[in-house]
Amino acid sequence: MLRKYKITNPTIEIDFGEILGEIRQDLKQLSSGVSDLKVGQARLEERVNNLEKDHNEFKESTSKNFDDIKESTSKSFDDIRELIEKNNNEIKELIEKNSNETKELKKAQETLAADVADLKGVKSLIIPIVVAVTTAILTLVARIIPLS
Repeated sequence: MLRKYKITNPTIEIDFGEILGEIRQDLKQLSSGVSDLKVGQARLEERVNNLEKDHNEFKESTSKNFDDIKESTSKSFDDIRELIEKNNNEIKELIEKNSNETKELKKAQETLAADVADLKGVKSLIIPIVVAVTTAILTLVARIIPLS
């Protein structure tokens, strides 16, 4: 149950000096807190700026490294392609040279085979020639020697 009281002409005494002192103290605390917040905000801004700077440097170096790798890889592939083409041309030249040498060897072999066949024919003629010459010489010697 609620009771109702009637207040008639109340008087309130307030010491404004004390209230002003409390307000000043609260303002000092607020001012100190705001200063701390400003210092913290400045530190955060500095950190954010450093992070942005680091991020940009990392981004630039990564981009440069990627470009370097891309360029190096491209050069390497071009060098390899050029080397392969050069080696292929050298191999083709060697095959052609080898083919020509093989043809020359076959021709020399055929010539040698023909020469050997000719020598066999000459060999078969040498014996009858030697016999004929020997017979002719003996016949001459026999005619030169007198028989009585």
